[in-house]
Amino acid sequence: MRRSFALLTVLALVFACSDDGGNGGDSSATGSETGSGDGDGDGNSGSEDNTETAEGTGDGDGDPGDGDGDGDTGDGDGDTGDGDGDTGDGDGDGDGDTGDGDGDGDGDGDGDGDGDTGDGDGDPDADPLWVNPNLWYSVEDRLIYIEIDPDDGSVVQLVASTILTPLIDGQNGLTMLEDGSLVGSRESAGATQIFHVPEPPTMGEDIEVDILGTVPDGLRIEALYTDCQGLVYLMDTGVDVGSSEGNRLLRFTGDYLAGDLSYEVITDLEMASVADIDDMGPGIDDMGEVTDGLGFAIDSGTVYEMDYNTGTAVEIGNGGTWGIHVLGGPLFNDDTARLYILNSDADLFEADPNDLSLSDVLVTGPTPNGNAYPGWSGLAGPLTECESTLPDPQ
Repeated sequence: MRRSFALLTVLALVFACSDDGGNGGDSSATGSETGSGDGDGDGNSGSEDNTETAEGTGDGDGDPGDGDGDGDTGDGDGDTGDGDGDTGDGDGDGDGDTGDGDGDGDGDGDGDGDGDTGDGDGDPDADPLWVNPNLWYSVEDRLIYIEIDPDDGSVVQLVASTILTPLIDGQNGLTMLEDGSLVGSRESAGATQIFHVPEPPTMGEDIEVDILGTVPDGLRIEALYTDCQGLVYLMDTGVDVGSSEGNRLLRFTGDYLAGDLSYEVITDLEMASVADIDDMGPGIDDMGEVTDGLGFAIDSGTVYEMDYNTGTAVEIGNGGTWGIHVLGGPLFNDDTARLYILNSDADLFEADPNDLSLSDVLVTGPTPNGNAYPGWSGLAGPLTECESTLPDPQ
């Protein structure tokens, strides 16, 4: 009996040791995430909790606003956007990733001054209208926005907004400031009204504009222009809108956005090569860089390369009517500056800056409600970084 009892005891112990649940070491349990959560910067997409994006667990791993100084959203933990080489990382690694916000100078459009399309002058706070290719004009109660494709200079879309603020019915001058806002002029025989569009709409809207006042001395201003220092110029058309008599290039000296429209004379254009300048645009030098002292001027369809310091000009050809502007190379993916002109029917063309050969019509603007020509306006857009050759302010 004692031997039988002992045998039964041994057998019971053997069975007990072998019965542990059957899967204690099973490696097939769930846990096969896409991308490990090891925080090793290995380029995996995803994390320990399955491709979480910028987790907010308070784990110090790169959550939004984590204060780690690396400029990223959710880094180092294997998450999407984790600083590991993924698209959209914030790693400061100089790896050339697409769309990172790291300030690393790696070709990311980050406001680092590296000349990338979209970053313009290197200011991370730059207005999108200042660092992307676009054009503007205004006729009667319409403000027209034209989005330009940075790949090839073609037109993406044209959008018309309605200005509700009463404006003088006259030829429109327009220029863009570095903050993306627009300053406009409306010319008449008795006065020229100056107005400001603080936030130009890129979607069709009803807008109000700020009336800044009328230019002193009853001057008739046909065109506005911004130089490489951000100073604003006015083209005084003199005694009439058809001759050079009394023509002068002026520049605001006061705080014009606050209503001080004081000005100084920069150049006497009465003996200029151009009879009557309807619009002024920047120039393009032999290296393809934008210039301000030497620019393009248009007079009723005749285009000149003009020295604004002296008034001398060389005729290039014919095209357009009253609107002209240059968009600089840094706004385009091929780093090539482009010249655009607008005719009286509101047809927009790209023009060869050397011989003024024209593209096909890129887009045509809307017909006004009144009796104005559809293209009775100058043309405006951003100005890329350049060195000014116009006089410094006194």
